[in-house]
Amino acid sequence: MSASRDGSADDVIRVGGGDRLPLRFLVGVDEQATIPDLITYVATVGAEGRATARVVHVVEHAFPSGFAIETVGEAKNLVQEAAFMLRMAGIGASGAVHHGRVNRIAAVILDDATTWRADTIVVSGRRTQGLRRLTGRGVREQLVRRSTIPTALVSSPARGLGKMARDCKKG
Repeated sequence: MSASRDGSADDVIRVGGGDRLPLRFLVGVDEQATIPDLITYVATVGAEGRATARVVHVVEHAFPSGFAIETVGEAKNLVQEAAFMLRMAGIGASGAVHHGRVNRIAAVILDDATTWRADTIVVSGRRTQGLRRLTGRGVREQLVRRSTIPTALVSSPARGLGKMARDCKKG
């Protein structure tokens, strides 16, 4: 198999007669509010080629009791909703729910990405708050630091930018 670059801005790798390799996105969802931004990103980046996605959610278990902050049913609904939205956007999608301690969520996502042979991990770029942010122990920070494949942190547009743009036009 010989691969060459096509010279386009995104440098999609082509194989043999010019067929594009399928892109495999592992999409980590953590709350319903982030789903539309993640779906938009994957649908936009994956629109040019054959893309598939695997939606993953980790049910968090707290120390030391192991108490979960959500039910398995809630987690499955979250994953099913995201997978459905991806399919509606033209991206083949499946999903999985895993369980993990709060400090092992990044490891669970990385294990799934490796097992599924993902090309890219896509997660919300929402910043960790408090002590976890200061120590660099948030899930996103761990994914970026430990992942051997590209990890995209997707943020929603900043609130208030529309108002700021209108104010600038007035001034």
